[in-house]
Amino acid sequence: MNLEGSLDAFGLPDVFALLASTGKSGGLLLRATGASPQVEGVVWFREGRVSGASSDRSRASLVRRVVGSGAVDDAALRQAVARAAGGGIGVARALLEAGAVEPELLRQAATDQTVDAVFDLLRWPAGEFGFDQAAVDVDDVGVSLDHARVLAEAQARSEAWAQLEALVPSRDSVLAVPVVLHHDPEVSRDEWALLALVDGRRRVRDLVELTGAGQFAVTTTLAHLVQRGLLHVRDASTPDHVGVVERRLALLAPVEGGEVGAHAPAQAEPVVPALPDREHPVPAPAAATLPPGPGAQGITAAAALAAARAAQGVSAPAGAGALARPAARREVVPPRPEPFLPGRRPEHPEPGEPGHAARAATGTGGAVSGTAVEGATARALSEPVAEAVPEGVIERDPGVNRSLLLRLIAGVRGL
Repeated sequence: MNLEGSLDAFGLPDVFALLASTGKSGGLLLRATGASPQVEGVVWFREGRVSGASSDRSRASLVRRVVGSGAVDDAALRQAVARAAGGGIGVARALLEAGAVEPELLRQAATDQTVDAVFDLLRWPAGEFGFDQAAVDVDDVGVSLDHARVLAEAQARSEAWAQLEALVPSRDSVLAVPVVLHHDPEVSRDEWALLALVDGRRRVRDLVELTGAGQFAVTTTLAHLVQRGLLHVRDASTPDHVGVVERRLALLAPVEGGEVGAHAPAQAEPVVPALPDREHPVPAPAAATLPPGPGAQGITAAAALAAARAAQGVSAPAGAGALARPAARREVVPPRPEPFLPGRRPEHPEPGEPGHAARAATGTGGAVSGTAVEGATARALSEPVAEAVPEGVIERDPGVNRSLLLRLIAGVRGL
């Protein structure tokens, strides 16, 4: 530090004049005393001319102004930030060197930023300064301003600030858009861009951060909008228009509720069919009891039909094989299986049977001749005795064919 002191002893205009007359290059570092948190600013000089300034070194004020104007996209900003993180260059200059922003637009933003910063520094109540010739501005974009011009514009803003504070009291003021206007509004593009950010909750300092346009520029625009009735400053006594309207609409509840005046026609409710009475339910129809079929004896209907045809000596018709093996039907099993009755003699035996021959040999009185009896006995001894038919197997007695067919038909119907 070759030059340092207190702003109480040396005013900022005097320091500027000294650095300009000596053609110094470097950074004039300033620190506000009594501020919490502590704030540091800087004014950059190049050969005695002002090349840039910031009233808060902790923030990238110039880049914020460019971003707030919408002059840079995400990809370019991301690349510039990555390059600046390596050191030796600032984000604004990285954008300029990458061609991501127009040079004239960036230089105009740097000029406005410099004047705004000097305006803020002039309003500091107390502070210290020191000049560092070795300091380098990493965001030097080629701006070169006469120090007298910068001070003149900054002092003009300081004089106008008192009028602005009458409309916008402080940086913590909250503004809102009135619901009812007494005339048709006319706004510029810059005013409309700021109106779009006013939501009744953001403070003036928040709007300055979002736009990046600087304290004086934002406050000036807000003050003009307040003066024309397009904005108003909210405080504890300011009624909420929405709350007032809702409270007044609530006063219409007795009228709209039907207590006063004619009744509004009630809308017909949809007819809902009544549910059936469940106290005496209708009994379900009883399941029909089917006669036991052939499946009750462990044999399918197809097998029983084949056995009956074999007993009668009748061949199966064509296509019966496909019908004899149903794939999707299940056997009908009655709850109580009933076995086939044991074989019995038919009441009218067919000719050729042993019983028929024995009865044919008897006389009219029922006596059997000795010759017939002996012949029958001889045939019975000469023929092998038939084995006992096991229970559950269909007999091949022709006398049971009719009963078997009746049961078979009943079983097939049960399927």
